[in-house]
Amino acid sequence: MRLKEEYREETVINRSRFIACVERCETEEEARAYIESIRKEFPDATHVCTAYVCGENNMIQRSSDNKEPSGTAGVPMLESIRKSGIRDVTACVVRYFGGVKLGAGGLIRAYSGAVADALAHAVKTEDVLYDEWRVTYPYDLSGTLENWLRRNTEIIDQEYDEQVTCIIQTDRKDIPETVRDLSRGTVEPSFRRTVTRERVIENE
Repeated sequence: MRLKEEYREETVINRSRFIACVERCETEEEARAYIESIRKEFPDATHVCTAYVCGENNMIQRSSDNKEPSGTAGVPMLESIRKSGIRDVTACVVRYFGGVKLGAGGLIRAYSGAVADALAHAVKTEDVLYDEWRVTYPYDLSGTLENWLRRNTEIIDQEYDEQVTCIIQTDRKDIPETVRDLSRGTVEPSFRRTVTRERVIENE
C-alpha cells in the first residue's frame, strides 16, 4: 500500500499549529528532497520534524526531532508510519509554537497523532495483478463481444484488420470461458502476460 499523492492536514493543540504533510517517496533521495521543499515552504516554522520509510522491505527508516526534545517527535512519527502499513512514505510535521508548552507526553501524542491522521485520510493505492489477453474476433461479434469487453475489462489497444483484435487487461479470472460463451465457441482468447497495476483504495 502506498500514497497516491501528497496530502496535508492541520490541527491546533494548545494554540500550537501542527501541519502534517505526507508524500510518496520511493528513494532516500526523494525523501530528502521532499523534506527540503517543505522546509523552504515554511521557513518561519518553529520546527519541521520528519520521518520516512522507503526502500526494499522498508529497510531505510530515518527520523529527526528538529530541536524538539529528543524522542518526542521523529520517532513517534516513524512509529505512526510503521503502524499504518504504508510503504515508501515521507512525513513532515510543521509546528508553529503557540506559547503553551505541551510536555514530552503531549508532544509525542501531537506528532504521532498528526501523522497517523494524515495517513488515515490520504488517498492510497494497492498493487493488483492484472492478466493481459489478446482477443481476435470477426466484425459480426462486435456488438456482443466487444461491448462486453468494454464494460468488464480495460481495452488498452485495438486493431481493425480482416478481424478485430483487442488487447485487454483485467483482474477477472473468467475471460476464457466468457469469451467462448459469447462467441459460441468460435473465439479463443490468448493469454499474454500478468502485469502489476495500482488501484485506488476507497477510504471507509
